[in-house]
Amino acid sequence: MRGPAHPVSSGRRDAAVLLLHGLTGTPVDMHYLRNALLSDGYTVTVPLLPGRGTRPSDMFGLTWEDWMSSALDAYDELARDHEEVVVGGLSAGATMTLDLALRRKPSAVLLCATALGMSNPIAYLAPFVWRVIRQVPSPASDLVDLNAGAKCYDPAPVRAVAELIHGIGLVRGRLGDIRCPALVAHAVSDRLVPVQYARDLAARLGGPVTTLFLEGTGHAITVDARRRELAEATLAFLHGSIDVPQRAA
Repeated sequence: MRGPAHPVSSGRRDAAVLLLHGLTGTPVDMHYLRNALLSDGYTVTVPLLPGRGTRPSDMFGLTWEDWMSSALDAYDELARDHEEVVVGGLSAGATMTLDLALRRKPSAVLLCATALGMSNPIAYLAPFVWRVIRQVPSPASDLVDLNAGAKCYDPAPVRAVAELIHGIGLVRGRLGDIRCPALVAHAVSDRLVPVQYARDLAARLGGPVTTLFLEGTGHAITVDARRRELAEATLAFLHGSIDVPQRAA
């Protein structure tokens, strides 16, 4: 997988959605949600973030700002052609969505399994050890649907975890400044990012919040067993939150 994604449009709605995949994942993380949005008439972009889709060592020299630069470029491209731009992400991609919402003015945000903290306390050592310890085994998957097909780097680059922790620090104290409508979706039994982080996020955002807490799914809610319910809830949220008429035929 190479390079940024180009916007794909059905041409039926004058609105666009930027979707950001997980920490060491790929656009496959967002494939089901992307297709649902396209079917409903939105233009959708799902860029491959820098260092992903190749090999873990390609992330060793990349920073949070490298990731954000790619996301901001994709957002700005969509904003040139659409008055309404929604941003969403999975896990670290949702953390990036929060940062993007602080730097731009999206019409709404889709926050799926947002990484505002981690269940494994050892992860917080990453900023101090990444120059010495480059890779560690990826955490065990908590997928319920074992055929979901989501692929992440294994081993995981420790630098990437360190940069995520940096990104969390950038947004945690400013959640109240994000005032656009937000969908906060999370698995109740998420083993990587405990659901309490989502409840805290929903309470601290500055705008209207819709919550969706899902049973029977793991952390990667965009691809796991409840992906259909998430997609349906996303469309309902957008229909109720932003006024995006159908384009004239």
